[in-house]
Amino acid sequence: MKYQVKVSELARKLGVHRNTIRNWINSNKLDAAPAPGKGILLSEDEFTRLCDEFGLDPGMVKFRRMSPEALAGKANGLNVPLRELGERTNRLRPSPQWADVCMTCGSCASACPISGVDGLDPRKAVRLVVLGLEEQLIESQWPWKCTLCGKCEETCPMNVELVSLLRRVRGLREREKVPHPMHKGVMMDLERGNNLGIPQEDFLLLLEDLGEEMAEECCPGFEAPVDKMGANLLVSVNSKEPFAEPEDMKHWWKIFHAAGEDWTIPSVNWEGVNWALFTGDDQAMKTLVGRVVENMHRLECKTLLLPE
Repeated sequence: MKYQVKVSELARKLGVHRNTIRNWINSNKLDAAPAPGKGILLSEDEFTRLCDEFGLDPGMVKFRRMSPEALAGKANGLNVPLRELGERTNRLRPSPQWADVCMTCGSCASACPISGVDGLDPRKAVRLVVLGLEEQLIESQWPWKCTLCGKCEETCPMNVELVSLLRRVRGLREREKVPHPMHKGVMMDLERGNNLGIPQEDFLLLLEDLGEEMAEECCPGFEAPVDKMGANLLVSVNSKEPFAEPEDMKHWWKIFHAAGEDWTIPSVNWEGVNWALFTGDDQAMKTLVGRVVENMHRLECKTLLLPE
């Protein structure tokens, strides 16, 4: 017969610290084995010996008798199937900073604006990676609800690279399972040079119309400079502005005009917002960044202005 006793209960009755009992076990002074629920297993003889040594009435200690059959059930998880952990890979762990140094302190979870949404938070995301359960994280919608604000990373005492980890999670999602508006925007940018697919002719006509409006309103002779060689400032554009908020573009232009700035807008690949950054599509992001750099070289501009 075995007795299952809680370490805290036994320590309290013996008048010693819990660590003292653990030290006895480690030094073989006490013949006991770990048990579920922060307990230990003692043989009947060992339990009686311990009580005799300390002058303790065994009835004063809360214990549970464990028959061989019960112990066998414990060993088998009481017939509950064990949860299998996946094999640890390097898909989400190219740097040890991403996982193994995590202390699970919870600082990241307390700072995260969406902590607890869908039952996840940054700390749980890291643990899924550590335990080889990364597919659960990749298939989850939680990484897409994350704003990549970096508050989790800012508060992490171990400098775990959480933002990079979550971008990598997004990158491993099958592209057809990426949230449709974001994936469609990336594909549209690759195909037409901007996220919303605005035709070049329509964009240039809009710039011309806005320039004429400014000339009439406040800036006589003003024209929106397009593909001006050697300008100091290359101005990229957020496609939502020509699509839905064209007046917002004029606010910038008025500042440039008043300051006497030398600037221009490219006629092609003028999109300034790289949605591939948010979908984790590094190859697409590289292509789109390359187009901006190409515009800088083609027009021999000195400075780049991004809209966000």
